[in-house]
Amino acid sequence: MIVQKSLKVPIHYDTTKTKIRILDRLTARITYTIQLISELITEDTEINRKTIRKLVKDSDIVAKTGLSSGFVQQCIDKFIWAWKSYHRLHRTWERQAASAEKRVASARDDKELKKRHKSFDKILKREPSIPDFRNKTPCRIDNRTGSIEHSASKLTPLWMHVSTLIKNQTIDVPLNPSQYHLNQLINAEISDFEIVKHSKKYYVHITITKVIEDQPISSIGGIDQGLNKSIAAVLLTEPYPQEEQLLDSAKRELLEKYDEIVSSLQEAKRWAKLRELRNKRENVSVYHDWCLANQVAEFTRGSYIAIGNSHFRQTQVRGNGKPKLRKRIGKWSYGQQRKFIVLKRAERGYPTELRDEYGTSKKCHECQSKLISRKWGEGHSYILCHSCGAKIDADFNAGYNIATQCRDDMLKAGMNMEKIYASL
Repeated sequence: MIVQKSLKVPIHYDTTKTKIRILDRLTARITYTIQLISELITEDTEINRKTIRKLVKDSDIVAKTGLSSGFVQQCIDKFIWAWKSYHRLHRTWERQAASAEKRVASARDDKELKKRHKSFDKILKREPSIPDFRNKTPCRIDNRTGSIEHSASKLTPLWMHVSTLIKNQTIDVPLNPSQYHLNQLINAEISDFEIVKHSKKYYVHITITKVIEDQPISSIGGIDQGLNKSIAAVLLTEPYPQEEQLLDSAKRELLEKYDEIVSSLQEAKRWAKLRELRNKRENVSVYHDWCLANQVAEFTRGSYIAIGNSHFRQTQVRGNGKPKLRKRIGKWSYGQQRKFIVLKRAERGYPTELRDEYGTSKKCHECQSKLISRKWGEGHSYILCHSCGAKIDADFNAGYNIATQCRDDMLKAGMNMEKIYASL
């Protein structure tokens, strides 16, 4: 299994002002080059490497910018990547808009028409915007123009070697890696890196690739994310299934604390203090999500896991009569949690699948009946099945259904448990 991730390493605080000025000029020239490339594009231009390279060559951008051909090629790669990402997002948005438009056309009465039209209007407002290169834009730097090198220096064990605007001149910039960064670089291949300036500081985003040995699979599991339980995990093991619930009460308390602090500072108009706290709340959320992902990866060791890929948050539009629910889901970071869980499990050699969870909360996992009713208690909800009489926690019921669907799909494809490991 191939695992790719990015490490954000700051420039060393002892870096000289001369080298910082060189980085300022280099990153500004890279942004200028990408802007010039974007000006060559019209509505009829086909975005591919052959076409863009020909336009760049005809416009003599290498001479205009003074950058080496290697840097210009990397700027072209960045430009093409940005437009491909835009087209991919736009195709997804077009499918969502077409589906919402059909729902509007099939509305049965005025009340339903108004509700569906509001949802359709919200989707139209979320149309992806075309790539904008007016702000400073980094490009991926590979071995054509730079590299990340290890060193026995007393100052730092990690350095960035990069070309400058002057022909045949390079500089070595010290980095300030943590022990976590150094551990991640062990047995990893450095693909490329970006030089990014954020809050008046330079960071190097290093992309690493690791080859992880696939581990044997002994069971299938499902994970559901809910309001009251961050994670409800179910493993279909023999002779009895295993269940685990993970809560994020500590994270929510800290986020509420920072929300109150930010609100009071905004009222007092203490902008300098607000700038100091700019990234604190985000760091708290990211840290706790990483901890949650590690816990899930340990519990699900040895299992093939399917996670419900929920888009519930996007469906809660303003004016739906549920303001308290919208306020609660404003603190959700379930997309980030899913991404972290997939990465942490991949680092251990286990595959993870994101699958549509539609209908998993609408049927009993024991008898597959949809004759159910959902009851809410304090801090939890449960399912009452009117066919078999089962009373099941709602989040675990969805987790069982996700795991069962995943298992059934594998069986339909002609796979059994002995063949799963060989087929992954």
